[in-house]
Amino acid sequence: MALARSWSYHYRPVPVQPSPTPTPGSVSLAAPAPAPAEELSTARLLKRAIVSDLAIFVEEQHTRSDKAYADHSAYVVRHLSLFDSIHSPEALHIFASLTGYYLGNRGEDLYHCLTLRKGKALAPYLELYLRNGNTECTQELGPSFAQPSEVLLGYALCPSDAQQKAHIALLIKEIDSGDSCADGELSAITGNTQSSAASR
Repeated sequence: MALARSWSYHYRPVPVQPSPTPTPGSVSLAAPAPAPAEELSTARLLKRAIVSDLAIFVEEQHTRSDKAYADHSAYVVRHLSLFDSIHSPEALHIFASLTGYYLGNRGEDLYHCLTLRKGKALAPYLELYLRNGNTECTQELGPSFAQPSEVLLGYALCPSDAQQKAHIALLIKEIDSGDSCADGELSAITGNTQSSAASR
């Protein structure tokens, strides 16, 4: 396989479980927010899991399969959604770097939603990639992944510099405009309808 084996492992980080709700009159048992180092480690694992799955899907699926595409999309969305609770600067930088990859139809919808939810805290990291570009995808995976892929509906896993910058500029514009993505919209994208009855 041409794909670097360092990207071939599917990491499945276990999300942090919520702390027990304190009873009246007791000392609060709520755990502190994850430390930046913990968030950075989780963000790195999530990114690797997402990019690994994208790259393997593109390389191994030579013809379009609706079931394979749906399974792949569900995997990406499940891992990408965990970024919603990650807010440290270092983790936001990693999240911003995912603009260098095409995440699939549902993945792109979810990334857009999560970007609006993070808002101005994320903007500086997006602006960094808008200025400097991001060649990580082709450097890590190879130039062949910059070619349109039938299994990604004609999109390349590694978007061109112009495509990346146009995408990032639009995200920054929406952040500056104060656009948001409510819990109901997030649930509609992830398929977790139990957390909210609202829809997009």
